[in-house]
Amino acid sequence: MLPPDLATHVEALAREVADGQVPTNAAVAALVGLLGELDPLASEPEGGAPYSRLVLHRSAGAEVMIARWRPSARCAPHDHGGSSGSVIVLAGSFDEQRYAFEADRLVTLGESVPRTASELYSFGPSVVHAMGAGVGGGLTLHVYAPPPERMRVFDLEREEILDLVGDFGAWVPDGDHPRRSFAEAATSVTVPGVIWVGYTTQYRGGSPAFAVAAQTMAERLRGENPRSEVRLVALVGKADFAAEMADLASQGLSLDALHFVGHAGMYGPMFGSIEWPEQFSPHEWRTMAIPFAPGGRAWFHACRSARWFAPFFARTYGVTTYGNQNYTTVSADPERFVWAGRQPERRSELYLVATPGRKSHGLVGSVRKYAGAPVEPMIECLPAPPNGTTSYDRVAELYDRAYVDIRVREAEWAWVTRHADEARLECGKPLRIVEIGCGNGALLRALDDRGDVATGVGFDDSAGMVERARERSEDRERLHFDRIQGPVIDQPDDSADVVLSFLSFRYLDWDPLMAEIRRVLAPGGRIWIVDMVARPVRPKELPLLARSTVHHLGVPRRRPDFARDVAALTSHPDWKTMVRHNPIRAEHEYRWYLESRFPGRNLEVLTVTMHQRVVAFDSGPLAKGAHEPMAFP
Repeated sequence: MLPPDLATHVEALAREVADGQVPTNAAVAALVGLLGELDPLASEPEGGAPYSRLVLHRSAGAEVMIARWRPSARCAPHDHGGSSGSVIVLAGSFDEQRYAFEADRLVTLGESVPRTASELYSFGPSVVHAMGAGVGGGLTLHVYAPPPERMRVFDLEREEILDLVGDFGAWVPDGDHPRRSFAEAATSVTVPGVIWVGYTTQYRGGSPAFAVAAQTMAERLRGENPRSEVRLVALVGKADFAAEMADLASQGLSLDALHFVGHAGMYGPMFGSIEWPEQFSPHEWRTMAIPFAPGGRAWFHACRSARWFAPFFARTYGVTTYGNQNYTTVSADPERFVWAGRQPERRSELYLVATPGRKSHGLVGSVRKYAGAPVEPMIECLPAPPNGTTSYDRVAELYDRAYVDIRVREAEWAWVTRHADEARLECGKPLRIVEIGCGNGALLRALDDRGDVATGVGFDDSAGMVERARERSEDRERLHFDRIQGPVIDQPDDSADVVLSFLSFRYLDWDPLMAEIRRVLAPGGRIWIVDMVARPVRPKELPLLARSTVHHLGVPRRRPDFARDVAALTSHPDWKTMVRHNPIRAEHEYRWYLESRFPGRNLEVLTVTMHQRVVAFDSGPLAKGAHEPMAFP
């Protein structure tokens, strides 16, 4: 019997996960705060087990389990029987290693990743991994949805797979259990999995041609895989994709290959229409069950899918994933771009290919494309953890030095102050401001210096950034800073006049964050977004390009210290690693998302370069109401 307070939090955590959510920052913090009640529940490991197991909650939708680890113990590589999961490190330090079973061997994916106290990490239903405890042992909380009924444990010493049914831990148990050698598993006769090809039917003008390209692909795959079932599916919205995956799982079928043909943004496939675009957010992908077969693979024949989404998908589902680096287009030839004519949907065969083009390389790219540019090969993304940190932690000191005064971002600062003046005039008093992605707190401090701030609360994912924000703002009673780990704003309802995101909206989980923003905004509150986006310069923007260029060239003369410090930041290897895992989004993604959610409000362009620009958005005063999400169903 759990103590009442602990039982309440454990049950709330189970409900979140059963509903398809990644545990929120608030839920993690609450359970870490109850360590004093959790610690006595976990017994010492028995026998040779690396950890002990105690199930705290089990229902049809989720299981919550606590584990106490021996010092320096390591579990065996294992999966979770098709369940998704999350691990919360309550105490101690750990490392995690992920694996893939290929042919007759189990291979490691990248380097092991450190996992520290109060950290949460999640994994999809196809992930094979192992954990190791530090010299002091530790305590972890595990959440699974649905409760796992079986698992595979990989015995590295004997090169065998144990198929365990029932209540087992991630180690080789005593007794007789079904075993298969790695070689036997690789050569055993199995029923071929499904090859699934899906395409969108409404999103943007290319959708009719996508049907022909998908049909062409399906026919080729049937010829190459005569024993496999090849399914061709038309998709309108996100719900169609989710229903397809659930239907495969309900039939006990597995995927040898998943192909998506269509448009994509940074978070992957786009569904719906331009007027009401839909995407799965990262937390939706992490909690969606896709029944890949061992060795299954995924291809996303879509714009820029290799830049962020394909590596993310590979890590989430533990499958090798392929994507395109540049924008995609339909072609009459699979090897070289050949224009398919004004009515490509009337052709019997089409191919969705990646080539240089106007949207990725401007006018020069468009000329190369129509001159018959060769098709760019898809990029292979292995299911390995990121090579290096994806957060700002390692560059926090360099960033803080460069941007100690945010007013060096002159065009952006001018936009913010102009809109702050308008909002203060309307409110008749200083503003209650919440900033998401606050960095070192420089923007809130600058607004506080102007007298714009009644209260300012900044959240950031980087612990290093939050530490610097607190240090630089310790004498400011109106400002507070905290870390955010999930799409949750730890503020009461109706508590903010402005929620802003300054040069960080691209990193955020848009849909769940937008719902939280609408919750904390008081009636009449505003949303401000300033961010950098990708788009080649348009001819009509050449005067703005000239002004932006002249202004930029004058920065070293006006602000020599800033020019030096920002050069040190952007040339540092840790910065380059971080940026590679956090690329900027395309301008049209912001326009479609924001302008569809806030009719009558438009994205503003502040500065431009040849291939990028800074944009800004003010929602205007908002009536209190629910956010209409892009989430299914």
